[in-house]
Amino acid sequence: MALRPATPSLNALRAFEAAARHGSFARAATELAVTPGAISQQVANLEARLGISLFDRNGPQLVLRDAGRAYLPALQKAFDEIEAATLDLLTHGGADRKLVIGALPTLATVWLIPRLARFQTAFPHIRPVIETLSLNFATPNRMPDLGVHQMDVGLYFGNGHWPGFASFKILEEQQIVVAAPGLIAQKDLSDAVDSATLLARYPRLVHTTRPRAWHQWGLANDVVIHGEPGLGFEHFFMLIEAAKSGMGIALLPRILIETALAKGDLEIVAKGSLQASDAYYLICDETRQNDPEITAFRQWLLSEATLAQTAGTNTGVNVP
Repeated sequence: MALRPATPSLNALRAFEAAARHGSFARAATELAVTPGAISQQVANLEARLGISLFDRNGPQLVLRDAGRAYLPALQKAFDEIEAATLDLLTHGGADRKLVIGALPTLATVWLIPRLARFQTAFPHIRPVIETLSLNFATPNRMPDLGVHQMDVGLYFGNGHWPGFASFKILEEQQIVVAAPGLIAQKDLSDAVDSATLLARYPRLVHTTRPRAWHQWGLANDVVIHGEPGLGFEHFFMLIEAAKSGMGIALLPRILIETALAKGDLEIVAKGSLQASDAYYLICDETRQNDPEITAFRQWLLSEATLAQTAGTNTGVNVP
C-alpha cells in the first residue's frame, strides 16, 4: 500500500478549507460543528506541519496569504470529489459505472435527454450523468476541455479536429428560417414576396454566440439582409422559445426543432437553408476511446443519430 507521508491530516485540511472559504474561524466552526478554538488549533497544526503560514490574522478576520490562495483550489476540488463519490456510493451502492457526458445545453435538452431512456434500457449497468455546458465547455481558443467537470465524453460542435481527442461525427447541422404559426401574414408567405423583403418586415432574432449566422444564410441563398437585428439570445433553447412565443423570425438548426415542427409550434417561413461546415461530434480523450462505457455510448449514439435521420426523412422533417 502506497504511503503519503507529505499529506497532512484530513481534519486539518477540512479546518483550513472551511476557514479559508468563510474567512473566519467562527463560521468554519459552525459549519463543522466544533469550537472556533479547535479550528484555530487545527490550522496552526497544519501551518506547523507545512512550515508555511497560510493566513494573515487580523483579529477575527482571516486573510489568505499567497501560499493559502495557491493551496485552496486543489483542496476544494478534492473535497468536492470526495463528496460526489460518497453520494454516488450511497445512492447506487457502487454497483454501476458512471459515464459523465458533457453536452451543449440545447442539444442535451432537446435531442439527447428524450432518447436517454433507451440507453439506460440497453445498458442498465452504466449510469449517465449529464453536464450541460456552453462556453465553459471550451478553452478561449475553442478547444474542448473535458477536465473542467471531469467528463468522460463530450457532445461538441466544431470541425472534429482537436489535438489529444478522438472525435466521431454524430450529426450535421442545417439551419432553416422559422417562426410561430400566424406570426407571418399569409400575403407575406406568398411566392411573390422574396426572402429579403420578408426578413425586413419582421423582427429577426439572433443567436449571440453566432452573430454572423444570418449574414452567412443570406450569402448561401443570394439574399441581402436588410435592417437591424432583433432580440439576441445566448442559447438555442432560448431562441427556440422566443420564436415559439411569436417574438420574431429565427434561424435554427433543424435537428433541434424536429418536434416543434412536427407539433406545429414552428413553421418554415423562407426558402433556403444554411449547411454548417462544422458538425456535432462525440469526443473523448484519445487514450480512452476504447473504454467499455465510452464504446457502448458511442455505438448507441451513432445508431440513434441514424434513426433520427431516417425518421426525419420519413416525416418530412429532414435531418442532414
